[in-house]
Amino acid sequence: MKHLLTGLAVAAAAAFSFVAGATTSAQAEELAASQPAHLYVGAGFFDVGDSSEEASAVFDIGYIPDYNIIWEIRPLVGAFVNTDGAVYGHVGFSRSIFLTDNFLTRLQVGFGAYGEGNSKDLGQVFEFREQIEFGWQFDDGSMISAYFWHLSNAGISEDNPGVNAAGLHYSMAF
Repeated sequence: MKHLLTGLAVAAAAAFSFVAGATTSAQAEELAASQPAHLYVGAGFFDVGDSSEEASAVFDIGYIPDYNIIWEIRPLVGAFVNTDGAVYGHVGFSRSIFLTDNFLTRLQVGFGAYGEGNSKDLGQVFEFREQIEFGWQFDDGSMISAYFWHLSNAGISEDNPGVNAAGLHYSMAF
């Protein structure tokens, strides 16, 4: 039930962002299409909302190139490590939706491999990741944002506790 509610919350936020993004100015849509490549780094809290002993700090990095596959959807590659030794590497897709000329939401979906270290056992190595973030893009293309992501095996394994994380990203444009 927890994963269903988390998934519904992320889907609702994504739907809101998509609808809100659909009403933006032509200039904002042009900004989404012409985004520079971004390298982002971040820090946050791993296992947000769970009072388990596995809660820890998480640090992540990712790269989104400056080309669109279709509808301003771009490929991405990323990884995280937490202070309990968990690591995760992933590939996926990213979409920035400008709500104004500087304020945007970025949606990401992907999949990858998880190593738990001394952290939370997620049931298997193969895990899916969904993320939503809200940020401010500066005139030089760099961005500061707050993010929330969910990681789980989507029920492929009988054991599927999932994990949530929240934190801040800084994205460097180049």
